Formats: sequence, structure tokens, C-alpha cells
Amino acid sequence: MRQRWSEAEAWRWYGERPWITGCNFIPSGSTHGSLWLLQEHGHAEAFRDAAREIALASWLGLNSIRFYLPFEVWQHQRDAFFAHLDELLALLDRYGMTMMPVLFNDCTVPRDRWAPARLGVQPEPVPGYFGGAPGGAFDEDVQGGDVVGYLPFDEPGSSVLMREFVDSLATRYGEDERVLMWNVWNEIGNSHRGDRSLAMMREVFSWLREADVAQPLTAEVWGGGAPSPLAWVHHPTTLPEVEHRAMELSDIVTFHYYGDYWHAKQLIGYLRGFGRPLVNTEWMHRPYGSLIETHLPLWKREDIGSYFFGLVNGKPQLHHVWEFIKDLPNVDTSPWMHDVVHADFTPYDPDEIAVLRACNREEPLR
Repeated sequence: MRQRWSEAEAWRWYGERPWITGCNFIPSGSTHGSLWLLQEHGHAEAFRDAAREIALASWLGLNSIRFYLPFEVWQHQRDAFFAHLDELLALLDRYGMTMMPVLFNDCTVPRDRWAPARLGVQPEPVPGYFGGAPGGAFDEDVQGGDVVGYLPFDEPGSSVLMREFVDSLATRYGEDERVLMWNVWNEIGNSHRGDRSLAMMREVFSWLREADVAQPLTAEVWGGGAPSPLAWVHHPTTLPEVEHRAMELSDIVTFHYYGDYWHAKQLIGYLRGFGRPLVNTEWMHRPYGSLIETHLPLWKREDIGSYFFGLVNGKPQLHHVWEFIKDLPNVDTSPWMHDVVHADFTPYDPDEIAVLRACNREEPLR
């Protein structure tokens, strides 16, 4: 069984690649963009639209995407899942781009609001809500710690299906150079779950190690130890024990940070102490002061990989702020939170596009 990579192995892998510059890719044509793209129903239309958005990403100079794999499509439409994932990887490869797949995720809702993802015709968004609908993982009761998020993998015996999912991916893509790295678990401990997913996350790391996949493994830190919604951005090094366990399992240190430039530099200094390459897999939050004009040059100068959140604005409604920050004092929630272009590809802010292209294509900043 393969062990965690040494620091030397991690740095060798990182040094062999160009600077990682990408986005969290959520196809804009559905509230559940990745499910819409990989399921059977309506795939031709979904792929056509996603292909246009990947072409835009390439024009911006991006060389990778972070992409949440829809477990429900794998579970119920496995042939379509793999055929369409292969198609997406082939599309990325034509543009010289890679994928960081996200396998599991602690951003969820309590049991009484949880429902399996719906296949087939997708629901239309409800105006005004991040994610396209009320009652999500970013409501005040979930993020404030009043309720605990639920995952179907909490149920006894679910690890058999989890392992089958992981093994099928490792077998098919474990040597695939189009897969840059495996994001084993998104935001461990979110939705007030604490360490409930820790044992499951350790299992997934071990299954991928047993499969001897060629790519590095990671689960990011994200500041879940903060006592309030703003405490995290002002004190970004406040990490709970479960996030330290995630770093100890990871080959590459990945992190999420949506805060301002000054505190971003503070966090960089802290994470450098763990001795491994750094990749920020979620950032860019205009109301919190995480801006393309300031932060993308920072990540590049510090040789930190970058995946900002969103790309094309659409049915996921990523421009709306999370519910739990709508009433925070001293936070201007009028700018778009995420995404960089409108549905017709018109820039939200042309200056952002200029900085993106300059940083990504080695052009001078004007």
C-alpha cells in the first residue's frame, strides 16, 4: 500500500508542472451543474453549453478545473456517468487543461431537509438564493451550528457503496494524466458535522493509497474552527483538530480562503510551516474583499495554485451571497459574490478579465 508522499515527492510533482490556475467549474445551465452535465437526460445540450464555458476558461488562460463528481449519477446511471466524464476529460485535454475531481463533501443540510438529488429534468432556480434554492447548506441554522448536516454515508453499511465508487474511479483514472489530483473530501466538518466524517475520510484516503493512484491526494483546510461567520476571515489560522488531521493525510496542502489580502498573506505564512506545496482550491468573494485584482497576483507571486469559485453566471446563482452573511454588519453584499462573466460572457468587471489574462498568459499588467 502506498504511503503519504514525502515532502520531496510532493515538491518534485509540483515543480514538474506549470503554475496551477483554474476555477471551480459549475456548468451554468442548471442549479446542479455537474449532475446536469453527467446524467443521461439532456446531455447533448448540457455538453454543448459546458464546452462553450470550457473554451472561455481556456481563453482566460486557465489550465485546470475543480469539479464535484455527482455520486447519484454514478449510483443510478453508471454508464452515462463514465461516458460523459470521459467526454469532459477529453474536452479539457484538447485545451491543455486538467481536472481536480471532488469525491465527497461535508457541506450539507440536516436530515429533515435532505433529499436525494433528482435526475432527469432539473428544477428551475428560485430567484435570490445562492445555489438556486432556499433551505441549503449555507442557511443561518446550518452555518450557525443550530443543526447538524446529514450525509447518506452516515448510515450503517454505506461504506461498501462508497468503496465501490472510489475503486471504480481509481481503476479508470488512477494513471490518467488529465486528472491532476484527487480532492478526497470537501470542507471536512462543515455544516456543524465536526469530526463525524473523519473516519470515512480516512477510509477514502486508504482506498486510494491501496489502489496506488499516481496523482496526489488532498483534503483542504477551510477555517471551520472560527466561532462566528466573520471570525474566520479575520483569524484565518484558527483551524480545528479535524482539519489538522486532513492535512496530515494529504500529499499537497490545499486550503479555502475567502478573506482580504492582508489576512491571506497571514494564512500563507502559517501554511508554509507545513512544508508542502500550497493550492487554494476556493477563493474570490467580493463582499469579503477577496478580489481577482489583488489575490490572483498574490497566489502567482507566492507560487500557490489557484482555483477561484465560479465562472459563468447562471442558474446556480453564485452571484448571490450565502444566506448566513446577508445580515452581517459592515459587509457590503451588493457586489457579486462569485462568477466573472454574465450568461452571455459579458464580463462582470472588465478589469478582472484583464488581470486574469495577464497573470495566466504572462502578459504585462496595465
